Amino acid sequence: MNRPIIFIILFLATASIKAQDNPGRFGIGFTASVEKNLSSEIMAITEYTGYSATYNKTNYRFGPNIEYWLKNEITLNSAIYYSNKDFTGTYYCATCNFLVAPRPQDIDFRSIEVPLTIRYYFFPEKIRLFGELGLNNQFVLSKNTTDKKYGLGVKFGAGLEYNLGKNIALQLLIDYNKGITNFYDESDFKVDYMAFGIGAVKRL
Repeated sequence: MNRPIIFIILFLATASIKAQDNPGRFGIGFTASVEKNLSSEIMAITEYTGYSATYNKTNYRFGPNIEYWLKNEITLNSAIYYSNKDFTGTYYCATCNFLVAPRPQDIDFRSIEVPLTIRYYFFPEKIRLFGELGLNNQFVLSKNTTDKKYGLGVKFGAGLEYNLGKNIALQLLIDYNKGITNFYDESDFKVDYMAFGIGAVKRL
């Protein structure tokens, strides 16, 4: 596990402990989502090689999240998500002469995602809406799938929260993640996706 992930895990653990000393300002929860991969169907590795991608597999992410109330309806949010973006790929090479055409194969594309967002809650009632905006850090776990092990994206999200009482709430979420940085040295392939999720949060 690389140092950035260790640092973030320690940060979230420390924040959870401090939450006990700052009641009412922290929330801890868990979210699970299914994803729709919207990335390019040409996953170029170099100028002449890559994969023709078919995003026909069930992609998902899940993990714990934490929020810190900055003031009134505004929170700072983060999480540690395990993300599966496996897909079917067919290798291509513009300069190769294949005796047998490459066959589709399963491509392993998994990562740890650590978003950092600002969230605004509308209508401080039992049922309320929220919107969020921030950055999404992606740490690739799969071996030999990408040249780079880190990617950065922008996250836009919205959701609906239902307060169950006793500082526990259920949430329905939708977010769009747009890649900013490339995952290969010689191409501009980035990861874009839409996620639909459900979660629960406990305000401390």
